[in-house]
Amino acid sequence: MPERLEHAESRAFFTEVGFPAVAIDREWFDSADLPEKGMWEADPDELFGRRYPDDDSPPAKYAYGLGTFYGEMTLMLDGETGVVQVYAPSGWDHGEGDQGIAFASVREAAGAVALMATLAAPLEDPDSDATARELIAAIRAHEWEKSAYWAWVVERLEEDYLN
Repeated sequence: MPERLEHAESRAFFTEVGFPAVAIDREWFDSADLPEKGMWEADPDELFGRRYPDDDSPPAKYAYGLGTFYGEMTLMLDGETGVVQVYAPSGWDHGEGDQGIAFASVREAAGAVALMATLAAPLEDPDSDATARELIAAIRAHEWEKSAYWAWVVERLEEDYLN
């Protein structure tokens, strides 16, 4: 548990439940090294382009990497608010590292990872169009597609299974 994680609900979730350490193909989601390495700690103001890298003042708060998807995108838990944002490392230079809110809480993020892990095997099946359509419908019904993470999942499902 990160020492500087301030958000009480997130701390309770990690203590009582924990976050899944899984590798669902490198592109879909990878948090397999969490038990060994722990969560990556960073200054969210620097990551998301709200402050310049040569600003040596101490961080106002911290964010924690839960895992990666699409190779380099990272789900970052805001240690103060508990919101999970998408960080794109190739976009920092113009403040484009902030790809929006992915989940309202770490609990919601863990549920999404569990859902993706559950559906990974059915999506391997050659006749997985129905599973892909079911997942896309669930994402749209919950309006999750507004987040960069779920928009990416829908795009991948449509490209890989429905074209």
